[in-house]
Amino acid sequence: MSFIKSHLKSLSLLSVIAGLLYNSWPLGHWLNPVVSKTSLASGLEAVHQPYNWVFIGGDVLSSLIVIILYLFIWHKLRDAKSDRSINIALICMVLFGIGTIVDALLPLKCVQGIETCPSFTHDYLLLTHGIFSILASTFLFISLLILWFRDRHNPLIDIFLFGYVVFGAVSLAEAVLPGKNGNWSQDYYISLCSVWIAVVPYLVNQVLTLDSRSK
Repeated sequence: MSFIKSHLKSLSLLSVIAGLLYNSWPLGHWLNPVVSKTSLASGLEAVHQPYNWVFIGGDVLSSLIVIILYLFIWHKLRDAKSDRSINIALICMVLFGIGTIVDALLPLKCVQGIETCPSFTHDYLLLTHGIFSILASTFLFISLLILWFRDRHNPLIDIFLFGYVVFGAVSLAEAVLPGKNGNWSQDYYISLCSVWIAVVPYLVNQVLTLDSRSK
């Protein structure tokens, strides 16, 4: 019996907690409705915004759980000489956590949507925010692609891939359609990522189980 299979309940519980903490944007509708309605979710973490510590703390605590959890799983699977691609997927989750922590802790001084913000070339912190946010999202997506490649007949992973396609289509529509369409595509994306964080141990266990049956 693999380490993940024997400890799946406890590992899944921790990953679900991490996913819930990462998906803190709904609290913005009560704690900071003005920013929540007019800005990206990152605006909730901006300097001097009320309850910004709730959203910063949620991202940091969630990411710390992700880093510790997936480093621990990676270490156990590496010792068991599991497939290298699975280990890479787990490390991608760790890198996602690191990128998210850096993104959350960098001070954001301007809230886009409710005030005039300088361009990236004038505000290097804003550029750094964007870089680490993109890197974190990229590593998360790579982990998804790796697990999909290892188990291409898994309907749950297919649903997540379809979810990313929907996000891309909605983001494109928001970019080209006239008028203000809101930021619900980003809220949707954050929720999609939070669910992925929660189910990775379960999906890794499924891939390892599939491997053991094929041997």
